[in-house]
Amino acid sequence: MANQQFNTIEELAADEGFRQWIMEPTQESSDLWHKWMDGNAERQILASQAKELILAIDEAFCDDLTNQMLENEIQEITRKAESGKHSVPRKPMPFTGFPYGRVAAVLVLFSIIGVLYMQRPSSHRTADGGTDVEHTSEELQTRTNQSAQEMTVLLSDNTVATLMKGSSISYPQQFSGTERKVFLEGEAFFDVSRNPQKPFLVYTSETVTRVLGTSFRVKAFKKENTVMVLVRTGRVLVYPKKEYESGKGKRQISGVVLDPNQQAVFDRSENRIQKSIVSHPEMLTELSAHNEMVFDDKPVAQVFRSLEEMYKIEIDYDASMLSNCMINAQFTDESLKQRMNAICQAISASYEIQNNRIVISSKGCS
Repeated sequence: MANQQFNTIEELAADEGFRQWIMEPTQESSDLWHKWMDGNAERQILASQAKELILAIDEAFCDDLTNQMLENEIQEITRKAESGKHSVPRKPMPFTGFPYGRVAAVLVLFSIIGVLYMQRPSSHRTADGGTDVEHTSEELQTRTNQSAQEMTVLLSDNTVATLMKGSSISYPQQFSGTERKVFLEGEAFFDVSRNPQKPFLVYTSETVTRVLGTSFRVKAFKKENTVMVLVRTGRVLVYPKKEYESGKGKRQISGVVLDPNQQAVFDRSENRIQKSIVSHPEMLTELSAHNEMVFDDKPVAQVFRSLEEMYKIEIDYDASMLSNCMINAQFTDESLKQRMNAICQAISASYEIQNNRIVISSKGCS
């Protein structure tokens, strides 16, 4: 319950009330847990990390996960973290501001999650269909990348789409209904904000890609004979578009299930999808150019400016409120969202996407 004292990430993640709030939030539970975190930066960050732990496990098991399985996985990860604190290689710390031991323990936890994620056997279940696959009645806006560099498109659900040269994406200003639909011509990398109640669908001329929240690339240029879907994290379902549309209203639709480091190639001439291991790992990155960033006790305003320049985006924040916030960070292949999450955790802030810009909310740093 929210009135209890939680000392570790795993203790909070194991709390049934907290897990229920993360997986199936209600207004009552949101009010309860936000009251527990209000004004307490350490609790806010503890809650954020426990949330990531829960969602990582849930995403690894997709729809197979029960509440008891989730609790068992948390206990197993905790046990392995305790036994492997001194043996798991540490990545450079993405942020500072906490005792080193706690940060190291967090990194161990997420390292183990990654290992479990990659070692889990692939599932080949068919997916639940019965959704509307016609073009949405919502008014769509289209962004086209005519430059030589990637274009970052920020969607209203906190999803980030990175468009390659010559590519276009159409999407509603605000997602409504039971699905989040976008329409792609060309190539894009997607880092999708998780929402189990509202699947994210990427339509191309021949395929439909369905996810709950994960990162992946879709390559679907009209001049090429194939459509490719490559998965970096999470689980992705890929369908031939005609088969997906013909299955509307039916209980199940057959599709290809992709786990991390797997790809699906749809052959347009044969109308067939073939699954394999990713043959070009460099395609699993968000940006094609080297995007390493190192900040050694730098003002957060400088960090935000660097991100704006790299991703060609706008970050809106109160400069006076954050004037005392300093950042120590080293980023290598992390996505924009991962970088924003780490920075916001370090300064006890949060962010959301509004009108194709990132808006920071914070009470400042003491």
